[in-house]
Amino acid sequence: MSAASTLNPDRDRRIDLFRGLALVMIFINHMPATPWSLLTSRAWGFSDAAEVFVLLAGLAAALAYHRYFANGISGVGLATVFARIWKLYRTHLFLFLMVGTLCVIGAEHFNEPSHLEALGFDTFLQNPGGFLAHVVTLRFLPGYLDILPLYVLLLASLPALFLLHRLHWSAPLFASFALWVAVQTFGFNIPNSRTAREWTFNPFAWQLLFTIGFVIGLRMREKRGLGLLGRPFVSASITVVAALFTLAAFLISAPWREIPGYENVWLVDPLRIGTISKTDLSIIRLIDVLAKFWLVMVLIRPDALWLGAPWARLTALMGKHSLEVFALGTIGSIAGGIVIVVHGYHPAVIAAAVLTGTALMLAMGAFMEWRNRALAPARKPKVENATATAPALATRPVLEGASDPASSRATLLALDPRV
Repeated sequence: MSAASTLNPDRDRRIDLFRGLALVMIFINHMPATPWSLLTSRAWGFSDAAEVFVLLAGLAAALAYHRYFANGISGVGLATVFARIWKLYRTHLFLFLMVGTLCVIGAEHFNEPSHLEALGFDTFLQNPGGFLAHVVTLRFLPGYLDILPLYVLLLASLPALFLLHRLHWSAPLFASFALWVAVQTFGFNIPNSRTAREWTFNPFAWQLLFTIGFVIGLRMREKRGLGLLGRPFVSASITVVAALFTLAAFLISAPWREIPGYENVWLVDPLRIGTISKTDLSIIRLIDVLAKFWLVMVLIRPDALWLGAPWARLTALMGKHSLEVFALGTIGSIAGGIVIVVHGYHPAVIAAAVLTGTALMLAMGAFMEWRNRALAPARKPKVENATATAPALATRPVLEGASDPASSRATLLALDPRV
């Protein structure tokens, strides 16, 4: 199957579905629930759910904001991006307060200080006045609270990416790759005063993954396909290489080592493949996530019937409302983690924490969808004189390429700015 045939500019259900799955995996990986982590992508290769989320975030951002920047930088486009950044920033500060509170409660009322220490809130509490300015300027990032600041900077780069794309579709990729190479060569990053080190997700490196998703998203939006990569022979060759790489990554990562008695069973010594840096997005992590992404795009058609199954639609709602679900999952992972530690890592407690948190995240996605649909009629502008406004509506290019109501609705869904 050609990869080009799977690109669809309408709201691609695969994007929301796999963003939803990535959110659940992040939630599980942020808890001391080792057996359940075997079900996440972290156990299957060199990358994890964070790479999946950032790649799909870039793709979704291109689809969402294309209409604001298609004809150049506009005030409305800049205001829209800034509004989203502001919402992300407020959510980050809210999570700092909530997660910090849970860690303090765990330490003081349940004698469980491990989360307080591991996430770095003990450092903050030693000198809250001194670190407060660092918190609001994103120079103090506790553990598990470093993805939203990364996303803030990535979204801030969108106007520049759209400008470069107007020069040539490949210009964003060349500029982004050059910056990534500079990071690998010189190792610069943003300081993080929590650890006297640096950001866990180096934005100068991770921007490459976001940009790759951005370029793919624009080509989907403009129905351009994948060019040379979409030709049958080239596409088939890449699919074979991606499958072989994914299989090799699985064997090298050896997830079966989590099973008692198999802790030291390695097929390949991972030290032989060099350093796999998550902070600087090493090349092997980048290739790993791109190989998995390619296989998903080629092997799962956007019109596959199972994507319409109730469980798939419910999971996709988490990806569609990713910010709210991520915030709930972050709070749930800390609360669940404290409960797990207090009860001595009992398997039943771990299972209850994982399943309860996942159910709440699914419920949040469904609730946000219900809420938005309930408010949709109130958001529609009232037209008092339909006859008088009909000519204006007929000539205004609200939706580029939309020739009928059904097409307009599909395009609006594809341009939903909730990324």
